[in-house]
Amino acid sequence: MLMHCRLVLRCVICLCLVGFTAAKCHPEKCGSISVSYPFWINNSGCGYPGFEITCEKDKVTGMLAPFFYVNVGNYTDGKLKGNYKDGFLYPYKIMEIGYTGYLVIDSYYNYAWTCNNTFGTTYFHLPSDGSFTISNSNKFVVVGCNTSGTYSFGDLGEVRCVAICDPQTDRPYCRYGCCEINLPNNWRSIDFTGGGMFPIFNSTDKKYYNECGFSTIFDPSTFKILDNKSNIYWGDGSEVSYGLRLNWGIGLQNCSMAKATTKYSCSINGECIESPSGGGHVCSCLPGYEGNGYFNGTDCTDIDECSDKKSNMCVGEEGGGICLNSIGSYNCSCAKGYQGDGFRNGTRCMSTSSNRAVFPAIIGSVSSFVVLCLAASLVVWWLKRRHFKLEERRISSVSCGLVAKETPLQS
Repeated sequence: MLMHCRLVLRCVICLCLVGFTAAKCHPEKCGSISVSYPFWINNSGCGYPGFEITCEKDKVTGMLAPFFYVNVGNYTDGKLKGNYKDGFLYPYKIMEIGYTGYLVIDSYYNYAWTCNNTFGTTYFHLPSDGSFTISNSNKFVVVGCNTSGTYSFGDLGEVRCVAICDPQTDRPYCRYGCCEINLPNNWRSIDFTGGGMFPIFNSTDKKYYNECGFSTIFDPSTFKILDNKSNIYWGDGSEVSYGLRLNWGIGLQNCSMAKATTKYSCSINGECIESPSGGGHVCSCLPGYEGNGYFNGTDCTDIDECSDKKSNMCVGEEGGGICLNSIGSYNCSCAKGYQGDGFRNGTRCMSTSSNRAVFPAIIGSVSSFVVLCLAASLVVWWLKRRHFKLEERRISSVSCGLVAKETPLQS
């Protein structure tokens, strides 16, 4: 009976192990975005702590979308809307997930805005012990006529940016009254203000003295004008979209440290790269592979370079070439009846039948050239020989004339 129980227990353990090894964390779909390790929605076992996102209905579109919660708050017109201590977690819609260490969230409602010579204050605080930081690809932008804004972090002091009433033509997001400053890299929180109209600068258009102004933080590469109604401020009558870029990394170990632990996340076809957040590590697929480079993710799959002419350097079938896909790479060669290496930037492929047709033509051309040279040589030789004979005759006739003149003197 005891042996029977042990046998049953071993079978159960084996089945559990098989089930565990066979389990695969498939991507979770939320709206149009696929969510995979280290991010997760419902299954914490298929994600990394601190990377949970929610899938909920977007109030603007009414469609499901992934959201990332951040602690935010603001003062508007002197009224407290929240603060860091008793503030609230605000859902930011995810615009893009970069599995090599970045996340883009919708930042359209992340602004400080006021009118009538007052300032609005907003804070944006990521978890101080978390894996996310604010990228320095973002900018702090103040928009308005004779307005200003500041940003600060902790006790590091304020940085001020002042916008005056001048037209801007070199930036799509700054068409009139604009000031921008680059943000430092990898801050986890930022407080910023915006507004404060003041008529102390000479203005090219004084009618905008009493207009409102605001400040915000975003990545300029994400800015899009959806419906340009030709107003002077991008947020006044123009439909726009822009996002804030965040950096992230897994854990606290860099690649060399992570590889020596059981927390190393990269798959066999992936490679470890240092996190852009300055802490932890991220994974990327090796050259010739695509996908999610994490062991618990979708893994990296081989790229079939031969299926896309833009992904390989082979001359193609029309040029007598053959593309041979291999795991992680590809190779070019030439079809039967052609010779060469098959690469567009190499010797390409040349038809051997065309070579046979060209060779006799080359031989015929060379032979004709040789015959022509021989004929020319014979003509030159004949001309020289004729000239030599004529010269001999002339000399002979001159000699005979001299002899005839000397003969009477002897008689």
